[in-house]
Amino acid sequence: MITVLSVRLPEAKGRLDKLTRRLRRDKLDISIREARGVCLKHITYTGYNGKICLERADKIIGAQRTQLVCSDKLVFPENCGYKRFCSPDFSVRLCTNMALSVFSACGCAAKIKLGIYDINGDSCDFLYHALEYCSDVTIFTKNIGAYRCVADRALDELGAASVITTNPGELSGCDFAVAVQPVEHELGLSANTIVLTVAEPRAKIGGRVYYRYHFRMPNGFDAIKPPDLDEEYFCSALYTLGGQYQLGSIVPLVCRGFQSSQTVKSLCESLRNQCEN
Repeated sequence: MITVLSVRLPEAKGRLDKLTRRLRRDKLDISIREARGVCLKHITYTGYNGKICLERADKIIGAQRTQLVCSDKLVFPENCGYKRFCSPDFSVRLCTNMALSVFSACGCAAKIKLGIYDINGDSCDFLYHALEYCSDVTIFTKNIGAYRCVADRALDELGAASVITTNPGELSGCDFAVAVQPVEHELGLSANTIVLTVAEPRAKIGGRVYYRYHFRMPNGFDAIKPPDLDEEYFCSALYTLGGQYQLGSIVPLVCRGFQSSQTVKSLCESLRNQCEN
């Protein structure tokens, strides 16, 4: 079961309302919702004094307190035992699925110089699938061993070679970059480089950066999603906590960045223009 906590802190209307609220106890509403094999417990906490008393909800939340699905606006005190659920796994799938869809559709992937930014080596399987389309791939990672295994397999099975490096500067000449972790290094990318990543970069990297993804949520899940949660975060919980691994095949309809948005089709057009120039 997935546990969701929503918090309401309604504003008092006038002095009398403030005095009346001091006498009111905070309210807990619980609803159980099911869809496509997922059971969701939604707890709505209404605090009339502008505060949250976690002790009141503790028995209801129980063991789920360390992976509580809630808005990022809800900040828990340190050492309180509560922790907001957060996992990059679903966002990584959205990012890499869109990249692979572009490579499959553009028709010029073999001419693209691809860069992969994966410090921990958590998504090295993406390299194998990318090498089915791209012939010039450079990976920046600190986990050389994990990528070496996949690179050797790709060389044996696909005849495709790749470069593995611990120097992020070697990605500077890429036409297309995929970052499966928030970028923490300056990459010196050209202004035309397309970058798909899972979060807003923490350093100046150059290029055209896209890190937010819009997709169509499967029927049924939209009916149980609490309104204070965005779709990507909610599906992340379904994917990781609810075992809804079919969500990992979703290809985003649109990716958005600082100033513009793109579809798979428009990204393909940009790559074709780069290949022709």
